[in-house]
Amino acid sequence: MTPAPHKSSAVPMIRTLTVVSLLCGLLIVVTDVNTRARIRHNRETIMQESVAQLLPGVHKQVIYDVEPSGEIKVAEGLQGDAKKIFAGYDDAGRFTGLVMEASDRGYADVISALYAYDPEKKIITGFKVVDMRETPGLGSKIQTDPEFLSNFNALDGSGEHPIAAVKHGTKKNAWEIDAISGATISSRAVGRALDASVKQMGPIVARNLERIRKGQ
Repeated sequence: MTPAPHKSSAVPMIRTLTVVSLLCGLLIVVTDVNTRARIRHNRETIMQESVAQLLPGVHKQVIYDVEPSGEIKVAEGLQGDAKKIFAGYDDAGRFTGLVMEASDRGYADVISALYAYDPEKKIITGFKVVDMRETPGLGSKIQTDPEFLSNFNALDGSGEHPIAAVKHGTKKNAWEIDAISGATISSRAVGRALDASVKQMGPIVARNLERIRKGQ
């Protein structure tokens, strides 16, 4: 008598592995989506708080995307790679100023910062580092040193003169940044970052200022 064929013991194992693989893939996708959403939310919160610090009294914020053509459009958040302009308004809806992005490579890595800009006077009125990896106690002082931060109370951002860091104690002009002793590279990176941003964004802001004033 011929013995009845039997199912391979590998079949149930393959089925189990297939189900486990599908579940793992699903969990990875769900985790990735949730993590990205959380990261995006946290980043937007940090940026809103930073803008509020740079524009005291701001009640409402409008974010603009800067398109490659130089045109601007109202953005719903921080999605996308377009440069951003943050406009602030008080509780009466009056325009209070702008916050823009600037970045350049410092001693250890890229320094990313935000700065407040008065488009009427064409001056920089505030500065805040949002990401950096400079040497603790030296380059890191660009985000905490009161004397260094005082450079940005009314720094010339007209674009008529290059913004640049100079040796500590030698600042003579409104467009110069008094560097931090022992952190010259980081200080110069800040100067380059602000100079490049002002030269690029200043004309865009000027062309669209009336629209920005209205938050449109």
